[in-house]
Amino acid sequence: MTDSKPKHLGRFIWRETMSQNAAKTKAFYGGLFGWSFDDVNMGDMGTYTIIKNAGTGIGGIMQFPPDKAQIPTHWASYVSVADVDASIATAVKNGGKSHWGPMDVPNTGRMAGILGFDGAALAVMTPTGPDQAPPGRPPLGAFCWETLTTSDMDRAKTFWTSVVGWKTGSGAGMPTFSVGDGMENQVADIQTAQGPVPPNWLTFVVVDKVESAAAKAEKLGGKVMMPAMPVPNVGRIGVILDDQGAALGLFEPAMG
Repeated sequence: MTDSKPKHLGRFIWRETMSQNAAKTKAFYGGLFGWSFDDVNMGDMGTYTIIKNAGTGIGGIMQFPPDKAQIPTHWASYVSVADVDASIATAVKNGGKSHWGPMDVPNTGRMAGILGFDGAALAVMTPTGPDQAPPGRPPLGAFCWETLTTSDMDRAKTFWTSVVGWKTGSGAGMPTFSVGDGMENQVADIQTAQGPVPPNWLTFVVVDKVESAAAKAEKLGGKVMMPAMPVPNVGRIGVILDDQGAALGLFEPAMG
């Protein structure tokens, strides 16, 4: 990971794909978004790949070891918290659990994975290093938003506000999590799970046009999970599956 990410509490500060084939992951997303990649030797932990968008580190790729071959490739989002261990304790108290960690990564921070009461997974992290300025408007190719799909919206609000310290509100007609008042402080929306897709956290990347990005994803071996749909006064969104089945959201901002 990198020291250049913001540290502000309650904000999403890192996204990571846990992959069964890191080389395929790099080829897919390099072709889709033009991302570049730097491999870092992590010793006993293996190789960690930094994802760079226009030269800025925005996320990572970690290949599963052979004994984890049963776990599907997926994206994970990291949110900054004041105390990882306290967040785990609160999650357990409210019906969740930690499915990995806590662990300390030198020059990066302390982190752990948390499963909500309904199985939706999120990573929490207390970064090391100096605090950073709040993020501005994300550019093309950058991560920008999270959506929680849950089996129980009211319980999810209670669970995640307790674990992370978020506030709840609304934006674009949807319930949201935020770190304060105003649109600029909203970090995620909340939706009710429908159909066969289990509760989950989904991260979004800024694109110029949803249809163009989705078509490119298909040419690279991915699939369109949800075609472009409008979000009034915000923009348009879509969801793809990469060539290993990991879901990722696409966000096309409204003009202005």
